[in-house]
Amino acid sequence: MTGAEDTVRLWLVSDQWSGPALAGLLAVLDRDERLRAEAYRSAEDRRRFVIAHGAVRHIVARRLGAAPADIRWRYGPHGKPELAGPHTGAEVNLSHWEAVAMVALSPSRRVGVDVQRVLPMPRLNATAMAERYFPPEEARFVRETADPSRRAEHFARLWARKEALVKAHGGRLTQGLRIPLLDSGTGSAANPDDAWSRDYRVVDVPAPSGYRAAVALSGTEDFRVTLHRWARPDRATSRLHAQPTRYT
Repeated sequence: MTGAEDTVRLWLVSDQWSGPALAGLLAVLDRDERLRAEAYRSAEDRRRFVIAHGAVRHIVARRLGAAPADIRWRYGPHGKPELAGPHTGAEVNLSHWEAVAMVALSPSRRVGVDVQRVLPMPRLNATAMAERYFPPEEARFVRETADPSRRAEHFARLWARKEALVKAHGGRLTQGLRIPLLDSGTGSAANPDDAWSRDYRVVDVPAPSGYRAAVALSGTEDFRVTLHRWARPDRATSRLHAQPTRYT
């Protein structure tokens, strides 16, 4: 039976923020996050950045008993954020694409989460992208799917698995894309340089319609996933799945 330390909590973050509520999320961001938000040319992209990063701070702060504005980050050699300063004791990761943001929180195991939009032709050529980035078996799996919409779905699911793995590890995306993950589970890289991938679990998780998502966790032990909805900082999150999903 898995213990509490093997439960990954995922939050889908509501996109319905504006006015004073949005200003409240902006207020808890640090200087670096505000500069990154200001760098977006689109007001909508700025708004969604503030929502996603403000939500992370509130979720982590609630877990650690801290004020959201007091959360501090340090960044790995490839840009992965990790908790720093006086408030640590958890592993956290964020993914957001357009209106969908997802936050993953693990008490002790390195965690990565990724959300991908399913983009059919002509917005994305799934076959060409798979041929360019994926191992031959996965490229063939995408290419030989007759239905174009299914090709796009297969590509998005595989990309989400790979990016979640890379984000958990803190490495380069180009390194993770070559790791075979046609079957979710541990990595099966043949290259000794990628042997680290065998020390992670990668699984698909529920996502809104038109998206695919995956979470990766360090270690090969069993774990559970609970999915919640985060809509406002002054209320407990709602549980979307009453029973946690167990991955063995």
